[in-house]
Amino acid sequence: MLSPGNESLPAHVGKYRVRAKLGAGGMADVYLAYLEGPAGFTKPVALKRMKPALARVDEFVDLFLTEAKTASLLAHPNICQVYELGAGADDGYFMVMEYLLGVPLTKLLAKQIADPSTFPLGMLVGLAAQACEGMHYAHNLCDPRGAPYNIIHRDLSPPNIYMTKNGMAKILDFGISKSTQSVVKTAKGQIRGKFSYMSPEQLRGHDLDPRSDVFSLAIIVLELLTGTRLFRRASRLETFEAVTRAPIPRADAINKLVPSSVADALELGLSRDRDARFSSARAFGTALSEAAQGFGGAWTAPQIAEYSESIYQTEMRARQKLLDAAQSEAFNASEVMQAFEALESTDRTIADDCFSPEDAETKLVTKENGERHRTQVDSE
Repeated sequence: MLSPGNESLPAHVGKYRVRAKLGAGGMADVYLAYLEGPAGFTKPVALKRMKPALARVDEFVDLFLTEAKTASLLAHPNICQVYELGAGADDGYFMVMEYLLGVPLTKLLAKQIADPSTFPLGMLVGLAAQACEGMHYAHNLCDPRGAPYNIIHRDLSPPNIYMTKNGMAKILDFGISKSTQSVVKTAKGQIRGKFSYMSPEQLRGHDLDPRSDVFSLAIIVLELLTGTRLFRRASRLETFEAVTRAPIPRADAINKLVPSSVADALELGLSRDRDARFSSARAFGTALSEAAQGFGGAWTAPQIAEYSESIYQTEMRARQKLLDAAQSEAFNASEVMQAFEALESTDRTIADDCFSPEDAETKLVTKENGERHRTQVDSE
């Protein structure tokens, strides 16, 4: 969400000229900024800066560094690129990322909840297949000596996957990912992430492998195809029980428009027995694409872009207007950002219901036998 235009902004962070505040999280603020160079060179970026109050808290600094170090390793068209990690004199660390002209899958899900036929099967499967390719790349990335980084995202959810104007799926926010680059060492039984998008083994505090992310991806795809929240319940305990024990409905039982072949692939992806699940994100994406072949197939990025433009044309144009206006010396942040605030309110009622504070990052502490012992909401 864009902040009101009357909020004061830092003129510069490092070598980047800050032009607008794009959003605020529990740990950091995100700004639209520009890298400027000779002969009128400019490049828009998303600049994520730690909140000053948290820049002196070691745990949050370590989480921020983990995200930056992990994401900086990744160079794939379906992963948001990190360009730089910097440190200000007094303001702590900041991260410079690819600016994404697009919308998070949260917005697509909100529209599907209102009308499950809003987006065609081929479009959603196409986005899912792209996201699967991005995660397959991350899961299998090795260092120059061939040693695997063992990256597990652990927080795949609709807010952390974008659909760009060009029809590309982009995965972001590796802040709680696990890899050999992790600065934060999660204690045994401590779980970070969103309960309703975790795998059963993640919720129970078990060791994770790429199949945990496959389960999370399968939740997202089923929700998009059916316009429902699969495991979201009134409390964290009920959500825990839904993920770990309650019967999981088939997608074609929720929405008759979902082909049985696609529902079969989702059912396998949502197997609680990870040995019965797809062994890789690529295998899951391939199965989804093959299952959709008799129903128009998985759409390509240009097809996705063409269709989504008809739905998000006004918003995409407004976002482009912000980019264009921000390069001008006469940039009126207040006017443009107030217009954006009105745009962002679209679907907010549904989106807030989908992603209320109950879905905020949480920590679950379990007993050795995997039973729920207690829950605690992280300070982020």
